[in-house]
Amino acid sequence: MLHHARNLTLITMVTLVAGSATAQKTPWAPPSPSALDRDWIRLSSGEWLWGDIDLLRDESLDFDSEELDNVTIDWVDVVEIRSARVLTYVMINGVMVTGTSALKGDTLKVNTSEGEIEISRQRVSSILEGKPTELNFWSAKVGADLKMRSGNTDQQDLGIRISLKREAARSKIDLRFVGNFSKVDSIKTVDNRRINAEWKIFLSRFFFVTPARGEAFTDKFQNIDLRTTVGAGLGYYFSRTSKTDWFVDLGTSYQNTEYRSVLPGEEDSDSIMSLPLRTTLEIELSSTIDLTAEYGVQLGLGHEANTIHNTFILFEFDLIGDIDFNASLTWDHISRPKTNSEGITPKKDDLAMAYGLSVDF
Repeated sequence: MLHHARNLTLITMVTLVAGSATAQKTPWAPPSPSALDRDWIRLSSGEWLWGDIDLLRDESLDFDSEELDNVTIDWVDVVEIRSARVLTYVMINGVMVTGTSALKGDTLKVNTSEGEIEISRQRVSSILEGKPTELNFWSAKVGADLKMRSGNTDQQDLGIRISLKREAARSKIDLRFVGNFSKVDSIKTVDNRRINAEWKIFLSRFFFVTPARGEAFTDKFQNIDLRTTVGAGLGYYFSRTSKTDWFVDLGTSYQNTEYRSVLPGEEDSDSIMSLPLRTTLEIELSSTIDLTAEYGVQLGLGHEANTIHNTFILFEFDLIGDIDFNASLTWDHISRPKTNSEGITPKKDDLAMAYGLSVDF
């Protein structure tokens, strides 16, 4: 009897171990999606996340996880998608496909109103929530730097930054506004504004042309009433991933400058052709810190033409949700500042540091 009991115990243990090994060989998978479900995604590590796909753009997937809140995942690390929600897949040629979907390996299946369509993963440029609308292509960021001081000196400093972007499969529009204002004892000490607009068309993933770009700039203390620049160019991305964007572009432009005042006998405006060169680096230093660094130079052509340099460095630190803390450095240099009617020649260099908050929309 004792021998029989021992054999029965041994058989039971072997069965449990074998069953456990078999279970370990079978990876866990979520249930099939239903109309009430959100999205399931599987990562290359084997982990499954449940939540909502918000956006895929520039090889980066924004995902609203049920447990982890908003996370950004490299597109290459997503190996499977199961979604009963309506999503819009934008192809690299601009074609859009809308419906519920499943992605596994290199094959994407989308259930559209006209039936199931199979698409190669390599053709997918971006993913949008719901049906395509113009609003899906736009994003915005608004930031403000504010400093107030009272006592022996009354000082108020205000900086404003507004950025609008429209990103489609093969084009990108950037609109930016930067304004800086400062008063000390009710006397203005800083007053400048800059507006930039740019339209890029991608001929390939890395090579692009800029059919139109423009800038309007005014600065009371640089004696510039209005400086307008329009031009075109081309450029190349040395890196375009979810963590690092780095590109260089060059071109040609026409620039007209109107001065606030000039010495007697001097022209109150001038126009030149210039060669603009710019490089921009956007990099994710960590999960909570982003860096943007931009350097541009306008090489003026002709006798006594100005050369203008601009450098902008911005650190963004994630705080709560879509709110960031920002620290920035701006350097402007002009080789030949214009003397005003009072005989005052502006300095060639302007350097500013700022701290504030920004919100993504």
